[in-house]
Order: sequence, then structure tokens, then C-alpha cells
Amino acid sequence: MNRNKNVPPKLANRFLHWFLRENIAEEVAGDLEEQFYHKLKNSSLRKAKLDYWYQVFNYLRPFAIKNLKTSNMSRYALLNSYAKISWRNLLKQKLYSSINIGGLAIGLASFILILLYVEHELTYDHFYGDSDKIHRIVNWQSTMGESDKWAVTPAPLATLLEQEFPEVKKATSISNGEFLLIQENNSFWEKGIWADKNYFEVFNYPLLVGEPKKVLAEPNSIVISETLAAKFFAKENPIGKSIKLKMYSSNYDFMVTGLMPDVPEKSSLKFQFIASLNSRKNYVEALNENLWNNSSYVTFFLLEDGANPKELENKIKVANIPQKFYAYEPEEDEELQYLVEPLLDLHLEQAVSFDVGLKGDKNYIYFYSVLAFLILILACINYMNLAIARSINRAREVGLRKVIGAFKNQIIAQFLGEAVLITLIAFVLSLVLVQLILPLFSALIERPLTLDLLENSLTLPAILLLLLAVGIFSGSYPAFFMSALQPVKVLKGKIDSRSRNSGLQRVLVVLQYTVSISLIISSFVIYQQMEYIQTKELGYNKEHVITIPIKDINLRSKIDVIKNEWTKNPNLLSVAQSSGLPVDVANGRYIDEWDGKQLEASLFINQSSIGVNYLNLFEIDLIAGRNFNLDTKSDYDVGTILNETAVRALGWTPEKAIGKQFIREGNQPDVVVGVVKDFNMHSLHEAINPLMFKLCESKHTGVLSARVKPNQLRETIEFLESTITPHTDYPFEYAFLDDKFDQLYKNDIRLGKTFGFFTILAILIASLGLFGLAAFTTKQRTKEIGIRKVLGASPIKIFSLLAENFLKLIALAFVLSIPLAWYGMEKWLENFAFRIDIEWWMFAITGMSVLFIAYFTIGYQSIKAALLNPVDSLRSE
Repeated sequence: MNRNKNVPPKLANRFLHWFLRENIAEEVAGDLEEQFYHKLKNSSLRKAKLDYWYQVFNYLRPFAIKNLKTSNMSRYALLNSYAKISWRNLLKQKLYSSINIGGLAIGLASFILILLYVEHELTYDHFYGDSDKIHRIVNWQSTMGESDKWAVTPAPLATLLEQEFPEVKKATSISNGEFLLIQENNSFWEKGIWADKNYFEVFNYPLLVGEPKKVLAEPNSIVISETLAAKFFAKENPIGKSIKLKMYSSNYDFMVTGLMPDVPEKSSLKFQFIASLNSRKNYVEALNENLWNNSSYVTFFLLEDGANPKELENKIKVANIPQKFYAYEPEEDEELQYLVEPLLDLHLEQAVSFDVGLKGDKNYIYFYSVLAFLILILACINYMNLAIARSINRAREVGLRKVIGAFKNQIIAQFLGEAVLITLIAFVLSLVLVQLILPLFSALIERPLTLDLLENSLTLPAILLLLLAVGIFSGSYPAFFMSALQPVKVLKGKIDSRSRNSGLQRVLVVLQYTVSISLIISSFVIYQQMEYIQTKELGYNKEHVITIPIKDINLRSKIDVIKNEWTKNPNLLSVAQSSGLPVDVANGRYIDEWDGKQLEASLFINQSSIGVNYLNLFEIDLIAGRNFNLDTKSDYDVGTILNETAVRALGWTPEKAIGKQFIREGNQPDVVVGVVKDFNMHSLHEAINPLMFKLCESKHTGVLSARVKPNQLRETIEFLESTITPHTDYPFEYAFLDDKFDQLYKNDIRLGKTFGFFTILAILIASLGLFGLAAFTTKQRTKEIGIRKVLGASPIKIFSLLAENFLKLIALAFVLSIPLAWYGMEKWLENFAFRIDIEWWMFAITGMSVLFIAYFTIGYQSIKAALLNPVDSLRSE
């Protein structure tokens, strides 16, 4: 009989020991075990186990059950004792406590800040009722293996979805933009949307005044926000009041039919008003005539309860709407489909053209989340390192506890309890730090973050769970190491302060500084790339240029009058009109025919219209041919100026390009009259594309630009305003070109600043830990230092002795960080067509900076020990 397998039920045995009095537990367990094996000889294993369970339950009697109240009181007393000891240790070891609490507080504060940002980004659009049921249709097209998505769809699509697909409860069409609103003498540019009558049935957004089904039912109806109502009507009731809206050459007269609360901050769609889409003739015509050849509207819809969006998408694909209604015949290797996307993905969806809404970036969420965990782990490593360093000082305490009867799990509980206590204190301090830093951090990432632990029912439990995890993680190794000490060896003093745990210490220090140095190198590379962007020769001069958008179409007829007035002002050095600015040339066409064209070849080329002074104003070099001439009629019709990239793409040289012809899709031939030097017409993320300039007529003017003298800017701007406002009722607007240039790198600049901010916190945490380790190491070697000084060691020798080991570890960390930082930054720099090279001196500067910080961190304790009187050192032992 195999007694190893045929044993009493373990669960029954545990249950017996749980409820049975301690003074009889062993005797009863032994009797029951003998009875089990006796029963097993005469019957089956199953019957023996059932009998054992019966005998266990038979002892559930008052005389045998332990006093649970007394047991609970004992546990309470034990926990109370642990708490007191932990608190006394914190007060006794002030340096140790301050470093641990400070490091964990910084780590937790960093984590909470990033947690607030991530939570903010992931909860956009959740305020709508049934937000999880709101979806939209996205146009997806694939051509020759390349795909693209558009947010815009034809006007009749919303109606078709309601009629043909029972899964769709309601559908609505919208378009958005920024428009001029006028009410008597007040006018403001405001963000708004146009929507059909179903809008408030899809987006269950509450109205302060008005019925959701009726407020947009009639043409010329408009719903405005509380803020907009206060701007136009102060405290008056806005319902029934009139508002004029200007859009391009069209004027609309609206009547206010509803009042809504201001749109929440975490809304992808930002707007101050909703205007009835039935007011626009082109939309009404598209619906009435069932026109599918123009995609200008975003289609949202609300699903019925229980409807599956994926199944609906498959049904829409099977319906083949493009071919059925567009009369669309796809070419070979071409495909067009409608996809279903949830509203809750709108904020983080970036790969959609003509999209609506404020956009976030998934990559930033992943990046910041990793950064948060790294900084928190650095803080936990601090605790582990210092706890290991102090282990020799607390070994006797553990030994004595074991001698008087403490169990291993009680020792573990004590040390884990200390870690959790320190974590809780650090958490309270971290909340103070978060409140102090949050305004700065919010401005840095351009998000209005707030700390409200009770706003989300899951936030507080999640943070408490995090605190418990941090406490257990940081205290785990010290707790298990201390609980494993043998009391006999400890009390005899047979423990080496530089035992095998110093190996773990070294690993943790190297890991901590590898992460910190990698962050420093990365921050330095990001800073250098941003400096490169600011100082790179762009091919045009962006300094001291004021740009004025021409949004009023009627103002274009006055362009020549305004320019003539400007030329009389000595503060205006040069003036030019154009369809756009050199910082972002967006329009483009395909060139189908040209001299030297290869078979089946075509070339996409960006296009902009410019005035004759444009090249001179922006200091763009003309390297071949001539500029446009107002007296040459052909320049208005066929004259074209190309950039170097376009000339190369067409297979020409700048000199040979002059006089060449090419044909854009559906146009008459264009003639090249000049070639300009390449300039960066987009951000440095993108390569320079082929570009063509056409001569800008006044009726196509989108921007007036003026190079101004840097002094007397206020007077110059006032003059510009005085020349424009008499000709239009649109508000005067202007911007400096260098500010528009900076907007191209807004996200990159924000990333660099945020990365630098958390890098400083990371190196601060690492330095705190190193300072604490240096302090404890110095204290442990006090006697050795005294003996060395007696034997003639100089303070410099003592300093080198104490600093040597730490500096070796930091040097190793520096070597390990180089490939990590290089790889990460190479991946980041791949996003730029124009970028710096990562060179050796960047690593050298970082290495020297880290060594300086380490010397400074270690130096205080080392020099203090080196200058100590050896008599005092030896007396301390």
C-alpha cells in the first residue's frame, strides 16, 4: 500500500487545525490519522476518507472549538505591534525613510499624472447616452495595393441606412467647420456643425431649451450653446432671436430654436452651435435628386439594442452600395467599400482623410504608459536597494523574533507591512505633488486635467490596488530574504554585510541607471532634432512676415486697392498675394502628359497660386528662367514655375525645362517659364514634393502677406487693420508666419518637453537611491575608513575607495544604455525626412553629465566620511 498517496484528505486536515483548540490539535490529529489508516486496511480509500471527514465534523463541539474572539484579538495585537515597530523604524531611520518616501512619492506622482492623461484620452465621447451604440460610416478605397479612408460620404446615405438596414435605429448627416456668426453689431468666428433633424436622436445630448426632435426640423433653425448665448444676448432669452451666418459667398439667416449646455471638454466634436443642414441648397438637392456623386458629409448612426456592428458592416459590404448607387465600376486592382467605425474610436483615429473632431495619438498613450511604469519601477528599486542595504542592521531583530517564536510568514508580513505603510505615506505626499504640478503638466500636454479620485468609480479602487501592488513588489525581496535568516547564525554575528545580496543590489543599480541614462540620451536627441528644425535653412525666409487670411470672398475684389495702400507705408518692406502659404501647400493635381514621359506614367504635383512679389517677399531663389510678369497675358493662362524636385521628376534639368510643356488632368498645356530652388513646403517630417506655381489673380487670393520692419509692430498691425476693415464686415485676423511654422511641430515640441520633464524625475529618483546607498555603505565602513586614515590614507584616497564601486556600476549602465537609446531614437527619427544623425558626442556629453551627477550625489557622503576624525570613526564601532 502506498502511504504517500493514501493519506487523509488535506482539506479536512486543514479545516481541523483551523477550528480546533491549539492545546489538543496535535493529539486529535494523530488519533484521527491512526484511525484513518486502520479503516483503510479493512475498507476502500473512499470510505476511509469519508470516515475521516465524519470524525473531523464530529469535533465541532464547544469544548473543542478555539476561542475565535481571543484569536482575532491576538491577531489584532500582533498587527498593532507590527504597525508600532514600522512607525518607530521610520522615525529612527530618518534618512532612509525620507529617501524611500520621497522616491516613491515622485514615482507615484509621475504615474498618477500619466494615468490622468491616459484616462482623459480614453474616455472621449463617453458622455453621450448610448455612446457605445453610436457609429459612423467610413469610405475605404484600395488602389494597386495602397488603401485610404475618408470620413465623408454622400448625403443620401443616412436615409438609405435607416430604410435598408433594420439594425440602424436612426442616422444623421453632419459637416463641420468654423463660420462667422453675426448678431447686430457683434460678430465672432465660431466652430459649429451642420446637421439634419435626426442629430439629437443619434447623439443623445440634453437640451436646456427645446425638443430634440423639433429643434432642427425646419430650415434656418439653429441651436446654440450657453457660452454663445451669453456672447450675443447676455442674460436675455435667446429663443426666437435671429443670427446671421456667413459661409464663403453665402449668407444664412437663422432663428434660435434651442439652447444646449456647452459641449464637454472630452468631446471629439467641438462646436458652439448646430445649424439645420436643410438650410443648404446643395444638401437638399442631393437628397431630393438622390445624388451619390458628391461625398461631403459625415454619416453617424445609432444601432438598435443588441445589434452587432460587425454583422452590419458585412451586410453593407454585401449590399455593394457604391456600385448600386454611384454607377461606380471599379478598375482592376481597385476596390471601394463602406466600413463601420464606433464613435468611441473617433478621438484616436488618425488614418482618415477629411476627418472631423479633435485628435489624440495612440502612440503617445502607449509611450507615456510605458514611461509611467518605468519611473514607478525605478522608485520601487530604490526601496529594495535601501532595504537590502539595511538588512544587516535588522538581522538581530529578526533573529530575536524567531527565537521567541515568530513564524516565517509573520516576519514576511511585518516587512511587507512596512513597505505598504511607506507606500501609503508616499501616496499622500504624491497627491500633494500632483496638485502642485498638475497645472504645469496640463499646460505642457495641452489637456485640462483634473485630479478627482471620486469622479470615476473605478479610479480610487484602481489606485488603492496599485498602492498595494507597489508595496508588495518593493518589499517582496527584503521580506523573503529577512524571513529566511537563521537565528543562530544571526545572533552569533555570522552574517557578512557584503553577502550575496550585494550582487542583487548591483544589478538593481545598473538597471535603474540604464533606464535613467537611456531617457537622458533620448531627451538630448529630441532636443537636438528640435533645434535642427528651428535653425535649418528652409529655402524661404519666415521671419517678420505677417499673414492675413482673406475669408470674405467679396474682399477679393478690393485686393489691388489694399495693396496700393500698403505700398505707401515705409514699415511694409514687401507685399504679396497668394492662394496659400509656403509652410503648407495642400492642393495638387496629376500631370498626365509631358515631354519625355514613360509609358503609363503620371506625376502628382502640389499646386499653389502666387503673386508676382511672392518669390521676392519669401526670398525663394529663382535658379532658371524668369518670374511671372503681369504684362504677359500668357502667364495668366499657361505660365508655370516649377521647383527642382518637379523638374527632376519630369526628367529635365532646370535650364532645359524652360519652355517645356506638360498637361495636367483635363487642362490645356502649361508652359514652364521658371524654376525655383527647392524649399520645405510641409513639415520636415515629409520629403520635398514636386511643386508648381501659377499666377494668382485677385479672385483666387486666399492670403495677403507682408514683410515688415521688426520695430513698431503695433503701429504696423493697426495700419493693416485700418486698410482692411472698411471693405468687409469680417473681423480682422492676422498671424506671424513663424508661429504657423511652429504649429507644424506642435506635437513634437510637446513630446520633447514632456519627455524632458519625466527624464528629470527619473534621474532624481535614481540619484536619491544612489545617495541613500552611499550613505549606508559609508556608515557600514566607518571603522575601515578610520583604520585606513590611521595608516595614512588621504581624503582623496578614501573618496576614491567609496566612490569606485558605484562609478563602475554607472559606467556599466551607461554602456548598456547606448544601444537602447540609439535604437529608440533611430526609430523616432525615421518619422522625419530631414533629421540629425545620432553622433558619438551626444553619448559623451550625456555620460559626462551622469558622472557629474553621480560624483555630486556620492561625493557628499564620501567626503564627509573622509574628513571625519579617525578617533571618532573607531569610537563609533
